[in-house]
Amino acid sequence: MNIKHESTKQKTVLKSQQKKAIVYVIFAVCCLALGGVFVRLSEAGPIATGGFRSLIAAPMLFLLSIPGRHRGSQPKLAFRDHTIIAAGGFLLAADLCLWNVSFFYTTLAESNLLANLVPFIVAIYGWIFYHTVPDKRLVMPALFALGGLTLLALADVHLNPTHVFGDILALSTAFFYAGFLVVAKGLRERHPAMRIMSILSLWCALGCFTVAFLRGERIVPQTWRGWLLLVILAVTSQILGQTLMAHAVRFLPLQLASLFVLLQPIAAALYAYILFKEELALPQIIGIVILLGAIYRSKMILESES
Repeated sequence: MNIKHESTKQKTVLKSQQKKAIVYVIFAVCCLALGGVFVRLSEAGPIATGGFRSLIAAPMLFLLSIPGRHRGSQPKLAFRDHTIIAAGGFLLAADLCLWNVSFFYTTLAESNLLANLVPFIVAIYGWIFYHTVPDKRLVMPALFALGGLTLLALADVHLNPTHVFGDILALSTAFFYAGFLVVAKGLRERHPAMRIMSILSLWCALGCFTVAFLRGERIVPQTWRGWLLLVILAVTSQILGQTLMAHAVRFLPLQLASLFVLLQPIAAALYAYILFKEELALPQIIGIVILLGAIYRSKMILESES
């Protein structure tokens, strides 16, 4: 009886943790969607802006990780872990380099849309690295999600080569961000998110600034307003966005966490409408409804397994 009671208790705790993690992921996605807004407004170059986003966040994350270290519950980082964190940092840097540049060639909604075709890539990565076979029941929701994403993207098709170039950059981003999620998932099994991201952000900043210098971008903002935008970007996207995402993936199946990332184009479309008057067409609205339905159905399928 005690074993059965403990098992039931553990399942209840797990479900509670998953519900909290879902809230964290949704909030993180809304924060991440703000990234394109700040990149467009930044006085620094787009890739340098990504570098400052990570560099400014790193000491904040380090300070936030100190209380956990004092409790003595955190294992030491092995050399292998440092190597994996560095790899994760460079994957995130590649993601930011491509994504931030894409904002200047295509719309915020399309850039967020194409950059967040992550679930389909995560399914492949999960199978390779974690031997996780995708649930066959997810095929239909995935097809509906792809249809919803297509409506969002094709409602305002542009055949301008410059616009197509921006779309290609945004699509390439998805492969690197999916890699970052896989790395974060593995690290979170052993270490707290704050600790991981404080180090990972430094590697990410190094990668971004290296590319920014090679591209000849403007590195330093010229006014206090420019610096303030970078600080807000660091807090919203890197700390509240990426770090909350890295924290939440420990308590969620990787497929489910990546599905919620699909909400980012919706948030970006709303921000673009409010701030830049980029209106949503009827097919885009229909695409959003289909996308939300596909995410909900996938969530129910994955939760039924636990």
